[in-house]
Amino acid sequence: MISLSQPEKLIARNPVLNVVVLAAVFNLLCVALIYDARGNAHDQAKASSSNLVASVSRDISRNIEIIDLTIQRIIGRVSQPDFSQLGSELQRQLLFDQVATAQYFAAIAVADEKGRIKHHSRFMSPEIINVAKNQYFTVHRDSADVGFYVSLPIKSSVGLGWGLVFSRRLSHPDGRFAGIAYVSLSLDYFTDLFRKMDLGSNGSMSLMRADKKLLVREPFNEKQLGIDVSKAEIYRYYPEHRSGSFEASSSPLDGVPRLYTFTQIGEFPIILNVGRSLDDVYGVWQSRALTIGAIVLMLTGAMMALALSLRRELRRRRAAHQEALHNEALFRGAMKGAGIGTALLQLDGTVFKVNPAFCGLFGFSEKEMLSKTVTDLTVPGDDLPNDGPLLRGEIDVIESEQRLKRKDGTEVWVFRSASLLRDEIGRPAYMIVQYQDITARREAEERLRYSATHDELTGLLNRSAFEQRLEEALAESRNTGIKHALAFVDLDRLKFINDSAGHAAGDALLRGVAGALPGYLREADVIGRLGGDEFGIILLGCSLDDARAILEEVNAAASAIQFPWGDRSYSVGASIGVAEITPSTPSTSAVLAQADVACLTAKMAGRNRVSIYRPEQSEAVDRHREIGVAAGIRLALEEGRFLLFAQRIVACADLAQDRYEILVRMVDRDGAIIPPSVFIPAAERYDLIRDIDRWVVQEALSVVGRAGDLNRLTRIHLNLSAASIGDASFVAYVREVLENSGVAPEILAFEITETAVISNMAVAATTVGGLREMGCQIALDDFGVGLSSFNYLRQFPVDIVKIDGSFVLNMTTNAVDRYIVRSIHQIAQELGAQTVAEFVKDQATFELVSSMGLTFAQGYAIHRPEPFDALLADHATKAEL
Repeated sequence: MISLSQPEKLIARNPVLNVVVLAAVFNLLCVALIYDARGNAHDQAKASSSNLVASVSRDISRNIEIIDLTIQRIIGRVSQPDFSQLGSELQRQLLFDQVATAQYFAAIAVADEKGRIKHHSRFMSPEIINVAKNQYFTVHRDSADVGFYVSLPIKSSVGLGWGLVFSRRLSHPDGRFAGIAYVSLSLDYFTDLFRKMDLGSNGSMSLMRADKKLLVREPFNEKQLGIDVSKAEIYRYYPEHRSGSFEASSSPLDGVPRLYTFTQIGEFPIILNVGRSLDDVYGVWQSRALTIGAIVLMLTGAMMALALSLRRELRRRRAAHQEALHNEALFRGAMKGAGIGTALLQLDGTVFKVNPAFCGLFGFSEKEMLSKTVTDLTVPGDDLPNDGPLLRGEIDVIESEQRLKRKDGTEVWVFRSASLLRDEIGRPAYMIVQYQDITARREAEERLRYSATHDELTGLLNRSAFEQRLEEALAESRNTGIKHALAFVDLDRLKFINDSAGHAAGDALLRGVAGALPGYLREADVIGRLGGDEFGIILLGCSLDDARAILEEVNAAASAIQFPWGDRSYSVGASIGVAEITPSTPSTSAVLAQADVACLTAKMAGRNRVSIYRPEQSEAVDRHREIGVAAGIRLALEEGRFLLFAQRIVACADLAQDRYEILVRMVDRDGAIIPPSVFIPAAERYDLIRDIDRWVVQEALSVVGRAGDLNRLTRIHLNLSAASIGDASFVAYVREVLENSGVAPEILAFEITETAVISNMAVAATTVGGLREMGCQIALDDFGVGLSSFNYLRQFPVDIVKIDGSFVLNMTTNAVDRYIVRSIHQIAQELGAQTVAEFVKDQATFELVSSMGLTFAQGYAIHRPEPFDALLADHATKAEL
């Protein structure tokens, strides 16, 4: 027999106590869940702020690094012995024309030891400016150890606005103070950057120096610039922690409680601090907590009422009706006090009870609602909620979002939650429906959807949405044969207006043009802002002739614009390029490029005109595009957007020999692979190929080093440009990388071409000799295409001769090509060199070169290039097997 303890017996005899215990446990669980949800809200806000801080700090750090490099380059040029002997114009060109600049640089200057400006990027005669009294000058004058210095915000005396000054000391050869070089960065850079960030209501973003001085803050207040913020909560954590997060009950600047996340900008003495209002951080949680609390209270009351009802039902059935009335009174009290609009409905939808929150939400009194149904609140044309599954007992709760109308006719979006209440025998009695106002959330979602597809400044489609409409137009053309036209409209004088009148004037002009453009186009035409001063227009179902006529009117209207701003009036004008969209158009990127070419052609022809794309225009702008490609290469090198691919070179006889030619690919910011034929010419023209060569050597050897020991017969072929072959320091660089990676030099084979060595034979011979001395092999690439190919075999001892693919490609059907390939192979054998047949396109060609005795073969029939690291991983796996 089981013996119960006294408390257990008490609980067993008292069902009300059972419910109280259960309710207490339930309430404790709900409190724990609410507290956990608060922690989740804090963690989500902290993670969001951390991501925001990381993004903004990277942008600021990158720009400050550019500024520091700019200052150091200026100091290097000023410190050159013969610099002072140059003419002032040449000095200015050397200092500023090729120095890295950014959009928000206010000024770049050099001051002598007395603070007099000797060189200034904005003024041809800067002698009138003296900075001797400024702190960024005196701090370098008084100490030689300051290094890179960041000033407090300074308002320019020559009309350049507020800015921060970044400076470094200039010294005479004997160490005496010689002045400073500095860059002034407009505070607009920081305020523009901060305002792009979503900080929520009462959010803030601040930049402070390590010495507890405020540099800039959003919301912007000019009076706060440079003030002492030592009382700020952040200095309880920094500099002990370089980054972190904390809550502050009050800000010393505006008194708003916030969740702050901070980090130091790189190694600079600057801290970025982002604050989110605690109302934003916990607002949703508080609303949900109140909702859960109300529901828990209702459920607890209902449970208590049910327990009392059961107890009395067991004792006296006669009291059942009175107990039911008591329960109903409790429910009505809970309903009346609920913060969510609640209505009790008959099964036909007629309202018979509403609470005050419902009346406040819809504007009706309780008496007015008693004569209405749910249909009376539905917006005409909207569907009524389908409560059928609820009434049939298929589900317990049905939830939906619905648009309803208030008494005053305004519309409100609500979250509708309906459940069914049953009588004593389980039959449906009535429905309880709750309505929660979600209008603000729906409006916010709509704003987000709109901002995702529209330009914030002009209200036109943004580039992404415009390109989507262009995809649709191209698809329609392919499906129906209808032709369209694509136009690029580039405002010709926007930069001048921005520079002379300010960006507010430029923005006003852009809004005016965006508002005027639809008046000159047809209703179905699509307009978008592609960025900066560029607009795109899709003229649907429009021939080139008709498009030209329409766009000539647009151009004439643009030319006639006299844009007034302040006390001046500016003329505008536009350059317009037009391309045709036809079923044969290969892609949207192709037609965008054609319209861009036509627009550039209009600019080069004198601006203020309409140009129709012609294929021959592409050559005229190739050089212009190369400049853009070169800029993309620099960014790709900085951002690590180069990849190594490899193509296998197989031995015709000894299959144990394994060789790979390393190929480089560039990746654009959208992840697309860019082949070498696109970026190598620009890299060679703008002296970037040397950096690419060194990156390839470093990365290839790093990948090989990480892969572990390779088979002793494996060789890696690396291509060398003329710039690297002519670089006297290249051999030392290769030796250093080999030592750091632990890779044996014997696995390397460097491929060179005739054109790479012809410019400087002496240096090339030294480079080739140095590489061979280390144990690396030398391969002469594309052999046979030059008139002097055999002459180079006499001057440069090579290990491998790679026969140009133009001879190999058709050698199975062309006897002359076969004789040439055989002759080159025989000569290479006599010189002790191995041979490689390039462009082996099929099995028949491979068998033919094998029968001739060639050492190696390479081509798509053998192996298509693939990522180098993946290929080595596969190589290692096979070696283990």
